[in-house]
Amino acid sequence: MKPLISIVMPVYNCEEFMEESIRSICEQTYTNWELIIVNDASEDRTVEKISEIKDERIHLINLEEHQGIGSAFAKGYKFAKGDFIIRHDGDDISLPTRLEIQQSYLNDNPKIGMVSCLISCFTRDPSLRNDCIFIERIQNYYKGNEEIEKSIIAGFLPIIFPTLMIRKELMDKVNYDSKNSLFDDQTELLLELIKLSPVEKINTILYSYRRHKDAYHFVNQKEYTKYTCKLLKDPSIRNSFQFKDFYKDLNFNVQRKIKLNEKSKLRVLMLIDALNIGGTETHVLNITKRLMDMGVYVVIATSGGPMEVIMKSYGIKVIKIPIDGDYISNKKKFGMIKILKTIIDEEKINVIHCHLFASMQLASELYRMYKIPYVVTIHGLFYPNNIFYSTCIQASKVIAVSKPVREMLYNKLGDKIRDKIAIIPNGISRDLVNNSHTDIDIREELNIPKSAEILCYCSRLDWNKTNVARVLLFSFAQLLEHYSNIHVIVIGDGTGRESLEKEAQVINEMAEREVVHMIGAKVNVIPYYLQSSIIIGTGRVALEGMMCGKPVIAIGNQGYTGIVTESTKDVQWNMYFGDHDALEKPNVKNLLKDIRHLLIRKERAITIGRWGKSWCENMFDIDTCVKEIAKIYINALNNKGRL
Repeated sequence: MKPLISIVMPVYNCEEFMEESIRSICEQTYTNWELIIVNDASEDRTVEKISEIKDERIHLINLEEHQGIGSAFAKGYKFAKGDFIIRHDGDDISLPTRLEIQQSYLNDNPKIGMVSCLISCFTRDPSLRNDCIFIERIQNYYKGNEEIEKSIIAGFLPIIFPTLMIRKELMDKVNYDSKNSLFDDQTELLLELIKLSPVEKINTILYSYRRHKDAYHFVNQKEYTKYTCKLLKDPSIRNSFQFKDFYKDLNFNVQRKIKLNEKSKLRVLMLIDALNIGGTETHVLNITKRLMDMGVYVVIATSGGPMEVIMKSYGIKVIKIPIDGDYISNKKKFGMIKILKTIIDEEKINVIHCHLFASMQLASELYRMYKIPYVVTIHGLFYPNNIFYSTCIQASKVIAVSKPVREMLYNKLGDKIRDKIAIIPNGISRDLVNNSHTDIDIREELNIPKSAEILCYCSRLDWNKTNVARVLLFSFAQLLEHYSNIHVIVIGDGTGRESLEKEAQVINEMAEREVVHMIGAKVNVIPYYLQSSIIIGTGRVALEGMMCGKPVIAIGNQGYTGIVTESTKDVQWNMYFGDHDALEKPNVKNLLKDIRHLLIRKERAITIGRWGKSWCENMFDIDTCVKEIAKIYINALNNKGRL
């Protein structure tokens, strides 16, 4: 038996066109389908017209009250039994081979979750013929997934929802029933689906799209256009395309419930500008998870970003707020404070922990207006002076993640802040390896021989870290002259990735095989570290590499600090592995020397790896770090009246 296709057709006052639409389904060459017609409380002869068509595959659901296309579709979808789903409009027509061709395409392309097609646009109204010509041409211009993604990023949605055939397993991952759209349409549902799966168009006209002046999109054209444009500006759409390699590592089948410790007297608002992929965001994720495990009530307020999905996958409550830059004007600040105060009241927040520029400004203003205590974490040396003066002095406590950060704060703010600074490093879990999917065979995935040495560099590919990656690639090109069986993996994304990929391509062409692997951002980097010979990076990457028992060469934004060993550990910590201070600028000569040292003296490299793991467990244990943070929260509450 061929797979069942469920077609859900919401209809409302559609007597004029509906019979033609239904018969286009009945005449399909693919016969194993069910048509679920949802009559959305029509006031004309819609039900009578449906009753005239006799086919046991047609099922009618009558709603007592008019609810709209989205709600009617959701009602019908609950009865769908098929492996594939189509939402058909009651005034459009599917060509006879549509079901057969689309089902065959999905069957042949198991990684594609849905497929669209080309359209013909037709009308009986002469005044709409030019509209039809334009709609047909522009919709049919965008065919491949890459073209479709670029179009959406540019602000145009080149897919008409009823043209889609969707795998039911994909539909079930979207909470379509909760989409209370301002418009009676399913653009939001379509965009949610696009975040989860690529979409292609079959290069054949399989759907006839009717235009008439009673159509919903025609009647509400101006408002609907504005609304759609607003939806397409949502950064989560762009993130879903830009970080699709990152997202594909996620298990979307795991739907964890939000975990909130309602009885906790300590209620924290973790305030962070955005949830991009980087050390700051990973730190916020890890301390939030640990605080929640300790029984603390924590929610995150943010503008969102690619890490938002990760946060939610751990049961963390994320509340979206419209932060759209590093600095907030006085005009916007008033509206933002109003939004945050509502969140604070609803969540019964009694302390704020802020992390980046805009968040620090907002936390400071909330303290000024409502005396809500706040804690600041300074994650690096990249904060502008005016942010410090306006936010740190009134904070209950300022956490510096390294000694160089503390010294910077002392130098800028002096005695005004001396007693408020605490050094708490980015913590690392002793169970880091145990909690990761370590059964992934990276060598098989990247076609790297089992005997090959692997260098692994991980970083956001922006700012000075792009230059660090470039130094590594230049060094690696020279290594290839003496080591034929060596590979390098570069994990990360950012504005510098494209130029680095071109340089990687040159090296691969010179080697006549792929030896440089640019793999983008990854949710779980631990399997890559475990199967590598040497880890190269800074900050959290250095800590994770050591926790995996690997030798680490530290190199970061500020420069080079070399191999992390027992004899250099104080220098490394004082300079935060080259990210906040350095011995010298990154250079090919020193990096080559240290890589060769570790490759030649393998027993020494193993010893360094073992020591590094032990040092990490003692010096950077996340449980110890989070307990210190929790004490700071409690002291902030106890001293609230004396700040």
